[in-house]
Amino acid sequence: MTGSSGVSLLDSLVALALVGLGLAVALPNLASFRAQASLESVARQLVADAIRCRATAMAQRRSVALVFGQEGGSSFYGVVVDGDGDGVLHRDMARGTDRQVGPRILIDELCRGARLGVPAGWRVPNPSGRGQLRPGDGLRAGRANMVSFSSLGDATPATVYVTDGRERLLAVRIYGGTARVRVLEWRRGWSSWRRLPL
Repeated sequence: MTGSSGVSLLDSLVALALVGLGLAVALPNLASFRAQASLESVARQLVADAIRCRATAMAQRRSVALVFGQEGGSSFYGVVVDGDGDGVLHRDMARGTDRQVGPRILIDELCRGARLGVPAGWRVPNPSGRGQLRPGDGLRAGRANMVSFSSLGDATPATVYVTDGRERLLAVRIYGGTARVRVLEWRRGWSSWRRLPL
């Protein structure tokens, strides 16, 4: 009787080829999923900081703001607290009266390659339903580059646009009277925005 309890070289090669094929299919999907999750982490951080700003403003009975900026091609924001009772103002920040609490949040550190704004060449519908967004729009909050929360619990109505620069754009919308925060998603090729549950 001749019996063999081993595995042939051909069986091993077929098994390795199947594993390689499975990896070739899975890795691009894994990379796409990871990029998607990273961009959503930016939105989650913005939502958490907006909620924290509102709670701090109500508890301390003074204005608190998310102040956005650009430096060296990188987008960032920080939390600034009113120091003299007249709201968060750029001139008071320059004097040191209104001070930033905590570190600057660098968007690129939350999601590599992410930035504020609508990429050039993208035809993005306005989530409010009127026309299209202009390229470069990163924050829509009146004339200032900040979203303020008052001691009464309301906020500057604002939308913060965050993109991966490839196919996705997220809109973090803060509603004025209630300071409620909602996240919307738009992808290239979509005709409208969709709500993104976080």
